[in-house]
Amino acid sequence: MDDQALQKDEMQEIIDEFIVESSELMDHVIQDIVTIEQSQDEEMINGIFRAVHTIKGTSSFLGFNTLSELAHKAEDVLGLVRKGEKSIDQEAADILLESFDLIKMIIDDIRSQGTEKQNTASVLEKLKGLMEGKKQKTEASITPSVPVEEEKKKIGEILLEEKIITKSELDDVLKKQKKDKDKKIGEIVVEEKLVTEGQLKNILTKQKTANKEEQSIRIDVKKLDELMNLVGELVLGKNRLILVNSLAKKEDTSDVVFDNLADITNYIEAITNELQLSVMRARLVPISKVFNKIPRMVRDLCGEFKKDIELKVEGEETELDRSLIEALVDPMVHIIRNSIDHGIELPDERERKGKNKKGLLTIRAYNEGNHVIIDIFDDGKGINMQAVKDKVKEKGLMTDSELASLSPKEAMNLIFIPGLSTAQKVTSVSGRGVGMDVVKTNIEKMNGQAYIDSEEGQWTKLTIKLPLTLAIMRALIVKVEDELFAIPLNTVTELVKLKEGLIKTVDKNEVMVLRKAVIPLVDLLRTFSINKEENKDGYVIICNVGEKTVGIKVHSVVGQEEVVIKPLGEFLKNIKGISGATIRGDGKVILILDIPSVILNYSNQKKAYGHLHSVAGTAAASVMN
Repeated sequence: MDDQALQKDEMQEIIDEFIVESSELMDHVIQDIVTIEQSQDEEMINGIFRAVHTIKGTSSFLGFNTLSELAHKAEDVLGLVRKGEKSIDQEAADILLESFDLIKMIIDDIRSQGTEKQNTASVLEKLKGLMEGKKQKTEASITPSVPVEEEKKKIGEILLEEKIITKSELDDVLKKQKKDKDKKIGEIVVEEKLVTEGQLKNILTKQKTANKEEQSIRIDVKKLDELMNLVGELVLGKNRLILVNSLAKKEDTSDVVFDNLADITNYIEAITNELQLSVMRARLVPISKVFNKIPRMVRDLCGEFKKDIELKVEGEETELDRSLIEALVDPMVHIIRNSIDHGIELPDERERKGKNKKGLLTIRAYNEGNHVIIDIFDDGKGINMQAVKDKVKEKGLMTDSELASLSPKEAMNLIFIPGLSTAQKVTSVSGRGVGMDVVKTNIEKMNGQAYIDSEEGQWTKLTIKLPLTLAIMRALIVKVEDELFAIPLNTVTELVKLKEGLIKTVDKNEVMVLRKAVIPLVDLLRTFSINKEENKDGYVIICNVGEKTVGIKVHSVVGQEEVVIKPLGEFLKNIKGISGATIRGDGKVILILDIPSVILNYSNQKKAYGHLHSVAGTAAASVMN
């Protein structure tokens, strides 16, 4: 490698470090601005000033002049605040937040495209006006109700760059999206016939390339030292194994060889387990990466909906796998939006009800065994269960008798039915039903579970239960004829030995009664079209996801194993009922069951049968008449 290429690599390394550091600094700065608006904490103001000063200096050194100029102007405003010549009121906070959002967008542009592409003129003018004491009109408190993370995913710029749509067409699309924030730009441009679905697919591919996610995490040095020590132990085990292998090749069949082999096997198993746990711990990051964005979002939504809400956040230090942290953002956004828009009442309405004018939103994370629990609680109007039941009946999803037979917990979970909303008016967020099915689906994709509880007129609590990591899990290995399947152990509650008379048939569906509870059964022979005769012997694996319970019929249970989850790839990824595959010690590939999907498939089949049964009955009645 020549000197020029070496210098280029070194410069890129500096830029990459700058991007990571600046992104973290801006996350903290945005969080602190929201806090300072209430408290005017002097030390926090100094911290914000230092962070912006650092970004200004480094960006100037690296030649990112647009970013440097914007940071410089924001630094000037913060300098006046430090001297006590200006306070951070709502107007100042709005403009500073708008400028920090823009700084983040410029950093994202540098990360994905290597250049600065944002127009900063408007924000620079607002910062200048702030310094001169001029009153500014800003929409910063309204616009960011969609977080910056979502904004940067928009494809408008790509459509414009590719000359697929004009600037005026894009402006019209953005206006329509402001009215209906649940819709993505891609959906609107296809509906308006500005692009075809094929064109959109190509654009989304380019978008994925452009919006590269941050591929680095900070790891505690102690964790690295632990990994290094374990790798050293593994090397020692490898050397011992090589020695035993050489003795075996010399046809030495003495007890010494076998004793050594057994000893080394146990040693390597112990070290591998420790190494696995250590790597998992290295991937864990504090949930504060998600929680730190919440105060800003709550502030913006309160401004939009004219509400006064106290936010309490607990357990930010709770750790979760990095991949789960990223997947958790969208469900949390949905839940918090619904709590603020539809859950917590306006101050005057709360006062009339005898409540504190200021609403309460509490978000708490904590560990429970190998899981992380997140509770989102609001002291709002709660859920009107009768309205929910009426809506379910109106949509023809359940009959009066079916609704009456539901337990309170089962009735509460009706809220997760797709498209169900009891909202009287349509807003950018609408009712709790909008998006709640998406929340549940996304949580279940992470092998997690979502529960909801509420007292009408008083409060609502949504609980998310997630595994620490998605990569490795404990599973129950079961056999159906000659096929093996893995069932995630966190969904398994009980094993029941099949015996005569245990299985009943209701409306051509198999069920079993266990301690007075009727449990629907799923037969894997039929689900996966395994063409063998049904075996009357075997077991039923009782699985539970949320409030739903199902029994899975299998022929035998092999035992518990820790499995490494491997994705099925692009071609096989949409197989219903399967979440991935794993490789056993004997080299055999077995499929991992997706229990939420299995339950959903069963429910859909049952509904389809019920519909056919109803149609057939109507037809028979018309013939008789």
